[in-house]
Amino acid sequence: MYRAQATAALKEDLEHICIENIQACILVGNNFFGEGDADAESLYFGLASRMTQILKLGEIDESDDGVMREVKRRIFWTCFIIDTWASGGSNLSPQFRWRIKQPRGPLDEYMFYNMRSGDGDVADSDWKPGLWAHMVRLVGLYAEIQNLQQELANGVEWNESFIDESVQRLESEFSAFEEGLGRELMFSKENLASFVDRGLGRVFIAFHLGYHHYYTLLFYQYLDHRRPPTTNGRRYASSCKTHAAIVCDVLKASREVPGAEAVYNIVGHVTIVSSSVLLHTYLFGESHELEESRDRLSSNLESLVQLRNYWPSVEMMIKRLVVFQRNCIQSMNAESYRFDRWMVKFLIAHALALEDKVDDSWSAESVDATNENAHLERGRITQAMIMDLQNYDTET
Repeated sequence: MYRAQATAALKEDLEHICIENIQACILVGNNFFGEGDADAESLYFGLASRMTQILKLGEIDESDDGVMREVKRRIFWTCFIIDTWASGGSNLSPQFRWRIKQPRGPLDEYMFYNMRSGDGDVADSDWKPGLWAHMVRLVGLYAEIQNLQQELANGVEWNESFIDESVQRLESEFSAFEEGLGRELMFSKENLASFVDRGLGRVFIAFHLGYHHYYTLLFYQYLDHRRPPTTNGRRYASSCKTHAAIVCDVLKASREVPGAEAVYNIVGHVTIVSSSVLLHTYLFGESHELEESRDRLSSNLESLVQLRNYWPSVEMMIKRLVVFQRNCIQSMNAESYRFDRWMVKFLIAHALALEDKVDDSWSAESVDATNENAHLERGRITQAMIMDLQNYDTET
């Protein structure tokens, strides 16, 4: 009801290109996505991005005070972030492109919150990045990961040298980013408590969910043991599992620590990707990995139950995990888990329905009878866990 009223009010004033209508488009678009209408989400996000460009929010207006300049920068970068996520999620072309001259990143949150109307702009020499500025940089790397995985999805034959070079380059950029972070920005209970005390616990959680999600995506294809061996393949696979596990830890903290909640819609997709790694580890991993991966998977499912209370679209995300799990179980003995076009759609195109994977390239002769019973038992356990999630009454 409220969304309908907000949408009607926005439509009446839609031709008025202003900051308030950009903000309204973002809010309405997010709500549409939460209801499962990704087309409407893309439409309103597209309107917000186009208005941002028309108003030239990335450029300095000398008549603005410091607060307004910073508000405009934050809106500009917000549109960049949502454009990157929404375009990839719906398999559409992005509207925002990196330019040689960009507005500087968002100011440190605490400095911004202490600015007052009429204050001058913070000088470049006094500027320091906050969590949102770091998130903007990470989303730039995420856009490159999207481009790489789309190239793989569209390619007939994969150039393994190109893949390895691309992953190594992006890993180096992530490493450089990480080296620039202070210890106070690393994920820990102590650091989270510090940000919660300053009213920034939710932003801290959002930063780490994105950070470790992007790392997980970068190395995801190395979970496929049948890919051609590479120098860093094992390390990349291990790193993928590590970052997926950290996503689980961050989600758990968001549920348990007041002031650190993460209940916005896209967290559902981040949870699904982390869960798919944990599911893969439990189904195909070594015996010493089983207990921890199962416990973490169970923890992630708690987050999905929580998110489903707020957003109907999370149900579709859960169905994507069901399809992923079903295909793993159906082909588990042949281990036909492969990083391919279907997998790219699972990882990136989060707004699209996921069809069952067609894979008849493995015959029954490839089944390892020795491990058959163990694999089937693992499959039954994970299947029961996810069925419990689907059957859980959110009102109880």
